[in-house]
Amino acid sequence: MTFLYPRVGLAVLLSLLISACSDQTSTMATPSHLTAAKAKAIQLCAGCHGPQGIGTAPFNPNLACQKKVYMVKQLNDYRNGSRTSHLPMANIAKMLSEDEVDSISEWYSITGCP
Repeated sequence: MTFLYPRVGLAVLLSLLISACSDQTSTMATPSHLTAAKAKAIQLCAGCHGPQGIGTAPFNPNLACQKKVYMVKQLNDYRNGSRTSHLPMANIAKMLSEDEVDSISEWYSITGCP
């Protein structure tokens, strides 16, 4: 019987650790603006840039883990017409609000990063 008590104590300790870890991850949920950004990115961007930001063809750039400030600048350049190299991107960027440009860029900047 003396062996039973250390095992019970270990089982209780392990269950507490597991529940503490799962509680911690639930408090680190994606903020709502990034949830909306992900949905918008999947709707408008995933066809070419993939649902996780990995380009679907060799000539489509990866957006996963890209710097947010870079993506904001590129999207704004498409929106204001100073970048005209790809008409589909210009048309898509013009459909985005300033807040959407910011939040989608933020979402891609943290997606797929190690």
